Amino acid sequence: MSSNLKDTLQQFLYMIVLIISFFTILMYMLSMGLGILVVFSTADGLTFSAKPYSLYPLLFVDAKITVNAGLYFIFLWWIFALCFAAAWKYRNSLFSETRRFFSSNTKRSVFQNNLLAMPIITSTLLVAIFALLILQGLGGVDTGSLPKGDPFFDFLAVSRAPLVEELAFRILPFGAFLVTYIFLIGKRTCPHFSWGQRFKACLLSVLQPEKGKEMVGLKTIGGNGWFGGIVWAEWLMIIFTALLFGVAHYLGGWGPGKISQATMSGVVFALAYLYYGIQAPILLHWFFNYYFTVFNLSSQYLGVDLLSLSWITSLLLGIVMWITIVVLGIAKISRRKPEPIPVPVPPF
Repeated sequence: MSSNLKDTLQQFLYMIVLIISFFTILMYMLSMGLGILVVFSTADGLTFSAKPYSLYPLLFVDAKITVNAGLYFIFLWWIFALCFAAAWKYRNSLFSETRRFFSSNTKRSVFQNNLLAMPIITSTLLVAIFALLILQGLGGVDTGSLPKGDPFFDFLAVSRAPLVEELAFRILPFGAFLVTYIFLIGKRTCPHFSWGQRFKACLLSVLQPEKGKEMVGLKTIGGNGWFGGIVWAEWLMIIFTALLFGVAHYLGGWGPGKISQATMSGVVFALAYLYYGIQAPILLHWFFNYYFTVFNLSSQYLGVDLLSLSWITSLLLGIVMWITIVVLGIAKISRRKPEPIPVPVPPF
């Protein structure tokens, strides 16, 4: 394959990915609006929003508080909205990264902005999960499902999971590790830091791990890549929290096949947290829980049937991304020049 043909094919694939990504982002925004409409403009939704909802704020402790279901949904909705706003700005803003994408003088990347990368990550993961689901089905491993109840309370339950589960399985354990790690490393690498600077570094390590690590002089993913910017202890935390996430789903009522799927998702969520910050795993989890559920409800209660379009768009982008990965991988291998075979030099 000639160099010009490779560049043309790569540019074509990038353009398809960018177009589908922007369309998917618009679908994200639409789904947020539909969530408000389906809960507060339908008869069943208004009935639901007036009912009490029990929360269990402490893990493994049978202590509950009762809140209004509608107010709790609004609280979760605003958390997601703030996460979208943070993703829009981080790492580079969506608009600046889009302009940079069309510049011929810079290397193209769809991963420098969190929101632009989100459809790509979720769609690629979605296709991988479907492939795993098919393989496990062929092997007789059941994934199972959760029992269905009131559709609005089910919607609230899947909407709270991105916040509650990401705090429990990613942000709190990983954050505690990062705070300890950066505090101890910072004492050695930045002995001149005041207590205020140390506190800032520790706080950043939870909110934006890349910035916290950079502040104390540690290698980052942005500067050193996925393997150079993540130390072995962080990899252990990624694997540990992902496995815990997978087992928790099984204990929560899913079949054994859910363990591998949730574990794979947990690894991706943790990597996104390290690279983009606290909003990234919440939004990735939001995609698998809120996004498709709200389109299902809107088709039933609002007559807005976009469920098939949301699935087709995500699966199409995921397939395009896997094709891109394969094509770019083959192109990279083909560009490698074989090492010359050393010719033995005679001793005379």
